[in-house]
Amino acid sequence: MAQNPYINLKDKELMLKYQDGDHMAFDVLYSRHKDKVYTYLTKRLHSQDEIHDLFQRVFVKLHKSRHLYKEKYEVLPWIYTVTKSEFLDFIKKNKIETIEFQEDNFSSPKKDTNEEFDLDSEKHLSEKEKTALKDRYYNDKDFSEIAQLLKTSESNTRKIISRGLKKLRAKYKGENNE
Repeated sequence: MAQNPYINLKDKELMLKYQDGDHMAFDVLYSRHKDKVYTYLTKRLHSQDEIHDLFQRVFVKLHKSRHLYKEKYEVLPWIYTVTKSEFLDFIKKNKIETIEFQEDNFSSPKKDTNEEFDLDSEKHLSEKEKTALKDRYYNDKDFSEIAQLLKTSESNTRKIISRGLKKLRAKYKGENNE
């Protein structure tokens, strides 16, 4: 399969081509920014189903409102504006409980602490879950990098990480009988 000829264009150029109906330009924009949109949503919602649903809604909204984009704006902030708007509409309409993301909860243990969280000792996690969680939260790798290491898709990588976090939450909230 041939590489998209627009891969080296700037976001603004791609957006203008997309406004003119060139869907190859959208493919590049989507590839560049889908992880950012997904991350924005995962930092604010509990449910994977809600995240996936809203992720789809954001890109449908971007498609339907592409004619509103003005060249004087940067594309990524415009995408974030659409994403935030869809997110706020979604939580108001569905009365969804949001979570406040705190980076401290997901960063590697501090060097000066005596208590380190050792994922290797978590026997209820699969090896893939341990590897994915370490790479994501200790090594700050993105989903595509982790997917390559695990030899799986980005979507499956997200599921592996989500499943691992769910198991850890359940264990440390006392919901596991291990």
